[in-house]
Amino acid sequence: MAGALTLAHSARAQVNAPVAPDAIYIGRVFPNAAISVIDLNGFGQSTGDPNFDFSYQTFPEGWSKFPLNPNLIQYGPTLFPPLFPGVTTLDGGSAGALTLVRNAQLSDRLLPGPEVVAPGDMMLGAPLDRRLNNGLGASGCVSGGGNVCADTGKQVLSVTMGGAHTLRPTLPGETPLNLVVGGGNPISFAPHPNPPGVVQPPLCVPPSIPGAEPTSIYNTLQPFPGLLNLLVPGDPFGQPPALPPTGLLSAEQNSFFVGPDRPTLVGPAQCANYMIRQQIGHYLYVTENERDEVLVVNSNTFEVLERIFVPDPTELAMGPNLDLLAVSCRAVDQVVFIDIDPTSATFHQVVDSVQVGDAPRGIAWDPGNEDILVCNENSNTVSIVSVFTRDVRKTLASGFSRPFGVAITQRQTNFGFQRNVYFAYILDRAGRVHLFESGPNGVNGWGYDNVIGRTAPIFKRPRAIQPDHRRLTSGVWIAHNGQLNAAGQATGLPGGAVTNLVLESTALGPIPLNFTALNTPQMRQLNFKIAASIGSNELTGLPTDVAFDNQRNLGALQNVASAFGAGTPASMNGKSQVRLAGGAVLNTNEPRYMFVAVRESTTASEAIDVIDLQTLQRVDVNAHQPGRQSIAAPGARLVADYFRQ
Repeated sequence: MAGALTLAHSARAQVNAPVAPDAIYIGRVFPNAAISVIDLNGFGQSTGDPNFDFSYQTFPEGWSKFPLNPNLIQYGPTLFPPLFPGVTTLDGGSAGALTLVRNAQLSDRLLPGPEVVAPGDMMLGAPLDRRLNNGLGASGCVSGGGNVCADTGKQVLSVTMGGAHTLRPTLPGETPLNLVVGGGNPISFAPHPNPPGVVQPPLCVPPSIPGAEPTSIYNTLQPFPGLLNLLVPGDPFGQPPALPPTGLLSAEQNSFFVGPDRPTLVGPAQCANYMIRQQIGHYLYVTENERDEVLVVNSNTFEVLERIFVPDPTELAMGPNLDLLAVSCRAVDQVVFIDIDPTSATFHQVVDSVQVGDAPRGIAWDPGNEDILVCNENSNTVSIVSVFTRDVRKTLASGFSRPFGVAITQRQTNFGFQRNVYFAYILDRAGRVHLFESGPNGVNGWGYDNVIGRTAPIFKRPRAIQPDHRRLTSGVWIAHNGQLNAAGQATGLPGGAVTNLVLESTALGPIPLNFTALNTPQMRQLNFKIAASIGSNELTGLPTDVAFDNQRNLGALQNVASAFGAGTPASMNGKSQVRLAGGAVLNTNEPRYMFVAVRESTTASEAIDVIDLQTLQRVDVNAHQPGRQSIAAPGARLVADYFRQ
């Protein structure tokens, strides 16, 4: 094909982006202010360049990889909906795994300025289809279009283990690990293709849903399980220019034919059950403190759905049951709560606020739904807000030097060290990490509910902290300046690093507090250890933020809550860090890759370095160019995934 047909320039070009778990979100600042997306799938029919050599001899950089989807090649018109190669930039398709998604004008700035000015933090919430879908119910199509088979009552999640850290649809006769009706699109599956292509006229008007349905359980040959999904894990890059990519980036299958049945004339009772429908994607929340707004964005089309007034919104923390969003408001010393439950009467309204310390910044919501920790940078304190009351239940003032970041790991009941406490890692500007151990305290307790220890100030100019998704015994990743040696000591060498700080212990089980030690918090056979530190030998610049892929996750199982937590655990899509699977406790997310936003990169002004967590080496994201390439993203400051804290 010679020359792509592009959409004429308009105020905002149309976007059709792949969605989580096959997406990483980038926040970019002036003069390149925008939200961008890294495509982890590589075989979807997103907006993009439709050029393709249909002799299958050459595969130039930037041209569509969608025609290489083996399901399109083998089945094409026999699927429902049928798959055909794109012909314009509206349906051209992906440029491949680990590329930036482009809009219909072939720009990678999907939500550009001035719609965003300075995104400060981002988080993904509930699936959009819980409120916007192409069914015919109360949340479906109002006046035109729709699919009777996309009825919420026919959306039946029924899953079992499909691999070490993935879920798959249950087969007839199998007992599911989780069965949920009408819970929304699951985070554990990507739609196929991811995303489906744009269709005209839209499936719905209103709400406007321009994307086709995901591949259905039904096809023209036979019903589910029907045709075998040929898009499986493989080589996502190939060896250009002659050898194309052959399979998914994910090491385990995370895409299935589970879209709605064909519309019928006899009503939803005759439709087969399904798991994923349009609208695909999630509510994406973005702080804009220069405008005193929290933006609500469609993570598939990148339309701004709402702008919620919040004074000086700084950072976000999300309830693990996807019911509330907590926003630290630095200028007014408050935490504001927004209702993010799509079924609520107060959806996307500010429902509460609480006064905290001076200049709150870093904020994290305990994954067991007990507490919210807030770093008050100017008062050198940390406020602990009870989830039950949304009031400050305790203020920590334990030798902090401008605390600004915090990460919390799950209460270890029957896993990890089995101490039945949760740990929080509080990062201050002096480069120290302070370890908070939860309660219950008192004479019958086994946790101090206080800071019990701290590291030496080795993390020079720290920038970000996130939990280690893979470590059941608790740990974090810290982005900072300065290099560390193998012993975890500062070397004084220039450059940046991303360091894995973990806990070690030889003692298992709860340790009761004795009377003499009640007022003397201590580590009690816990030790800090630097498990890994990735420095300038791999990073191309100074790290500012980290995120992780979610392609292997158990999020479609029921959320795990603490015995001390508030509310009822979410039946699916919750953000607890562990799941119960067949009697075993497993980490919810098992990432293979870490995405590091870096500035002063040797490859661009700002870029995203992709690190293989097995080898701790930087991945070459572009096989078309010599050497190891990173993802150029001028202005990049933050990166986010579904399980971001």
